[in-house]
Amino acid sequence: MAFAHGIIISPDQIRIMQNNRTHVQINADHQLFVRGEWVTLEDDDTLLLAQYSQGLRRFVPEIVSIAVDGVELGLSSIEAMFSGIGSQAQQAEWRELVRETTFQWMSRFVRSNDHFYLAPQSLNELDYFLHDELKPQLDNLARHTVGAVWGALRDALRHSDSNFERSDNQDWQSVGQMVDKINLGLDAKAVELEEKSALFCQRMQELDEIEKQLQQRLPELKRYDVVSQKQ
Repeated sequence: MAFAHGIIISPDQIRIMQNNRTHVQINADHQLFVRGEWVTLEDDDTLLLAQYSQGLRRFVPEIVSIAVDGVELGLSSIEAMFSGIGSQAQQAEWRELVRETTFQWMSRFVRSNDHFYLAPQSLNELDYFLHDELKPQLDNLARHTVGAVWGALRDALRHSDSNFERSDNQDWQSVGQMVDKINLGLDAKAVELEEKSALFCQRMQELDEIEKQLQQRLPELKRYDVVSQKQ
């Protein structure tokens, strides 16, 4: 199952996006606009539209939250390592590196208070995002960035009166432990997605059926097959 268009959910509206433009808008679960034109609805149409809108409102935020929470968990684990290490300028530089690296991933999932955005993608792609894209990227970022933290700390201590030295093996063991913590958290999010996948697919199939009924009754919507089953 897949979403063929971007979806924005807000308390009063649902917007179906294509190329960063709103093509379909549902207001208050019962008012429909297609390409900016108000569509007059019969009572049965309004009932179907409300079912469709409410289904999206229950479903999309849950998917977005799983993805966003996974990213935030990885970020918080990395940033916890920054606390108290290096100068304030170094800490700011490392945090900026982390946030720049994750910005491109998070363009696919946005959660801001009670507003949600989901980019076009399938459930399989979301699973791939957590397993095969986010985890390796955070892993590499953690090893590069936190390795630099330990390197800076080691160099500073080597030049101090204490003549403290830490072996590279000890450095990477500490970094590895932190990376393991990040991966455990991301694995938990992936497992949560897997556990809910059957329910998600069932909900999407139900939404797909409602959408097909709406398209039969409202030809204006036939161009916007939002929920689809991948062949």
